[in-house]
Amino acid sequence: MSSTQTQSADSDPPKFQRLFKFHDPEVVAVMAILLGLFQLLLTVPTYSISIDMKYMFVCPLCIGSVSVLAGSFGMASERTPRRALLKYCLISGIAGLVGTLIGLVLYGYATSNSPVLPPCPHESYFGCPEKVFQGFYKAISGQLLFYDIAALVLHCFLTFSAFKGLRIH
Repeated sequence: MSSTQTQSADSDPPKFQRLFKFHDPEVVAVMAILLGLFQLLLTVPTYSISIDMKYMFVCPLCIGSVSVLAGSFGMASERTPRRALLKYCLISGIAGLVGTLIGLVLYGYATSNSPVLPPCPHESYFGCPEKVFQGFYKAISGQLLFYDIAALVLHCFLTFSAFKGLRIH
């Protein structure tokens, strides 16, 4: 007669701690990857519109890269639970939190201040190019701000559940 053996909590590999019933770490990791990819894609127009702040494109490049990295570690840690992967997810999540907080300040400043351009001498059928450029600048800055706020929330979920998972095991 064989007896069923129960594994102790110490031999169980560390996993993400589920914060709520509806919290799925895989979905959070995939959303972090997608938001990071959106920010990486917005790096190109940010490079071309950054007149006042010459190196503004570096912020979405870094934040997007760290978000993709944190989401990838989160997905890998959920698929094959190991302590090292969970630790890397925690470290990249903290780096993502710091980066998104810096990005919030930068994108908020960029959204509130539009570049100063000379007034339009001749308005064409399509409108004044300077006003169109200012609208484009505000739209890109607003999108980056929105994606950064969403990434901040997702990094909070990833970091807190990874921290709780490491602390329990």
